[in-house]
Amino acid sequence: MKKLVSLVFILVLISGFTITKASFAVKHVVTVGNFFFNPSSVNVNVGDTIRWVWSAGSHTTTSTPGAIPAGAASWDALITSSVTSFEYKVTVAGSYAYVCTPHAPGMAGTFTAAGITPTLSVTPPNRDVTAAAGVTTFTVTSNSSWTASSNASWCTVTPSGSGNGTINANFSENTTISVRIATITVMVSGLPNQTVTVTQAGAALILAVGPSNQNVPSTTGSTTFDVTSNTSWTVTSDATWCTVDPSGSGNATITANYSANTTNFVRIATITVTVSGLTPQMVTVTQAASTVGVNENHLANLQVYPNPTKGVFKIKGVKAEEQVVEVSVMDISGKKILSGIYNGTDGSTFDITGEPNGYYFVRINSGNNSQVRRITLIE
Repeated sequence: MKKLVSLVFILVLISGFTITKASFAVKHVVTVGNFFFNPSSVNVNVGDTIRWVWSAGSHTTTSTPGAIPAGAASWDALITSSVTSFEYKVTVAGSYAYVCTPHAPGMAGTFTAAGITPTLSVTPPNRDVTAAAGVTTFTVTSNSSWTASSNASWCTVTPSGSGNGTINANFSENTTISVRIATITVMVSGLPNQTVTVTQAGAALILAVGPSNQNVPSTTGSTTFDVTSNTSWTVTSDATWCTVDPSGSGNATITANYSANTTNFVRIATITVTVSGLTPQMVTVTQAASTVGVNENHLANLQVYPNPTKGVFKIKGVKAEEQVVEVSVMDISGKKILSGIYNGTDGSTFDITGEPNGYYFVRINSGNNSQVRRITLIE
């Protein structure tokens, strides 16, 4: 029996009293024999474990009242041939004293626990994310408890953790066109704060204007267009008779003010809405011709046919009444593309073949009388 005890004692000495359990914690072995703890004094760190191992006799390991740090847990455990070991994890720094109750005060031991030097690292320093809502992560490397906070309401984070861990950063959709940044602060007591950032891209630019055209009468008035956008925009009109506010921002309404049309032909103003980086959006105001001076009876039976046309069309229903009847064809911008004379019969033809498909206006002047008809050119 004595040989076995000696062998155990020698093996413990050779092993050096310590066994590594984890990257930050160490297990310290104390042999319990007849009337001794070996080693009787040990230096440890918070987070380490003391393990008492039986080698002979019947003993206890019992913390001495008032001789351990405040907040530390006391202990009282048998160390016998039936209960061969007991472990105590050190959680509070300071000096600890303990005894074997049956053999005190001669059989006693101590250990001193030093606090662990805290560590903290957070990576990566920044996460770039899209404008859509989502989640990104940061890696925390530490041997201590930590807390995390965000300075932006649109980005919320895991509030706390301990040791190595992960911070989840949840971010909402960015509906503005501006890039925004949330700063996340991670804290460990006794160490400088660590900060990382979430950089969220701005939303894609949006611009839509409608309707595409507003038909208005020949009298003075106003009409409106709706703008859908998430940024600032500018507005221009290519016609002096149609004016608009020069700029706006976001979703809004454009008011187009137009003066009276005193001419005998339809006119069109093109309104252009512009956002830097996007294709300009164009809408039109089409104003009817004036009816002043037009003899409705004289031109009441005016017909332009076929309509739609593939290029060649005729005019009928106009009585020349010994006056020259002039015919002109204008495109949608008001540019004259064809002119001719109507001889008062149904045989006069006009040809705009080769022009782009779309709307055209046929103006017929008979003395002081005038009338306009719209035709559609198709393939």
